[in-house]
This record gives sequence, C-alpha cells and structure tokens, in this order.
Amino acid sequence: MKDDMKTKVRELAVAINNVDEGYYAYAKELDMKESELCLMYAMDDEKPHTQKQIHEQWMIPKTTLNTITKQWQKEGYIMMRPIPGKRRELEMHLTEKGKEYIQKRLDILYRAEEKAMEMTLKKYSDKFIEVVAYFGTCLKEVYEEQFR
Repeated sequence: MKDDMKTKVRELAVAINNVDEGYYAYAKELDMKESELCLMYAMDDEKPHTQKQIHEQWMIPKTTLNTITKQWQKEGYIMMRPIPGKRRELEMHLTEKGKEYIQKRLDILYRAEEKAMEMTLKKYSDKFIEVVAYFGTCLKEVYEEQFR
C-alpha cells in the first residue's frame, strides 16, 4: 500500500474509533456493556428482529446477544415470538416496559448525536455518511474476495 493511502486509511480508522469511543463512554456511564447499548439502539426502531439479524447488522457476538436477550426476557423488556414457516428462529419484540427502558437510556445519547450531527452538517455535507458506508462496503467485498 502506498504511504499516502495507508495514512488516509489510518486516519479514517482513528476517526471511526473516535466515534466508537463516544458510544463506549456512554455505555460505561450507564454502567452497561457496549453490546447492550448496541442492542438497545438496534431495537429502538420498534420493529421485530431476530438474533441472527442483529448479530449480522450490529456485529454483536452470538453468545453475548443470547445472554442479553435472556436477561431482557427475564426483566420483561422483550417477548420472543415464533416466525411462521421457520422452526428455530424467533422474533424479538419490545414490550412497553422495554420501550420505556430503552427510551430512558437513549434519550441523552440521541440528543448528543443530534447536536454532533448539526455541528458536522454546518461544516460538511451529509454525503459523508454515504461515503463512509461505501468505504465499509468496499472493504467488506475486498476481504471476502481475498479469503475465498
């Protein structure tokens, strides 16, 4: 890799880690693991999700996700429902208690994200989101090609 390209990739990696650190610090402030915060974020769209979908989209390890899911069921935050035509997969649905639990914890985070996005959009176009997503897709494709 050329030095200038390597420098740019490293700068992007550091920037992404900086964003991640903000979420890790917030999870720590709430006295929870990052994976639980990530699951809250995923479930806050109030759509049903399978553990498989969340694992693939949010990169939460399967065993960690299963542990959190079982705890949330016990606490009454989610219900598991069978999916017609699928024997082993279940959908997770937030209960009202779960919605309240998540909203209470994510409210400050959402306000911080909104303010940070406003600050960013004053300086840069929202195209940066598409660009970072595209880089991630390209990186994933290249890895898949190399490891086949």
